[in-house]
Amino acid sequence: MMYVNSNRLRELRLARQWSQDQLAELSGLNLRTIQRLESGANISSESLRALSAVFEVPAESLLAREPKPSQVALNSMREGVISGLDFSGTTKREDFWWFTLSVAMLLGFAKLLSEVMGTLPLQIATLAVLLPWVAACTRRLRDAGLSPWWQLVIFAPVAGLLVLLYLLAYPSKGAESVDSTRR
Repeated sequence: MMYVNSNRLRELRLARQWSQDQLAELSGLNLRTIQRLESGANISSESLRALSAVFEVPAESLLAREPKPSQVALNSMREGVISGLDFSGTTKREDFWWFTLSVAMLLGFAKLLSEVMGTLPLQIATLAVLLPWVAACTRRLRDAGLSPWWQLVIFAPVAGLLVLLYLLAYPSKGAESVDSTRR
């Protein structure tokens, strides 16, 4: 897979004072394709050639270097912390689960500390991650095309947590539309 450097693509377009519509028309690409590429989607070789011809730059200069797997995990965890109390927008499934792992690690560390220092570290850690966790769940459910109110299912005894985890694992709504345009 090749990923476009969305910042570079946007800079080249804005330097020429083109709208996304104009770039789509000049390159022969769909407007939705231009929008996806500017948001960091993967790019086909045909689209890469079309854009490099329009901008008159080498194709390689439009590509982003693929991050190493550890960088993806760390970036997802960092974004989850930064987005902490932001209930708007969406969170991709992969990013959500990396953030979930970081929350679990923090709570595990707090549990270890509570073995030595009493329950206070675990209580503080639980309170510290509660709202960011609810915010991340809200963004994730919205990304899956579901209502954030589905989080209330967690209050159902036993099965509530399992149902919520199942819903949080739904694929992104955007992924379905991307897949349908490829067919």
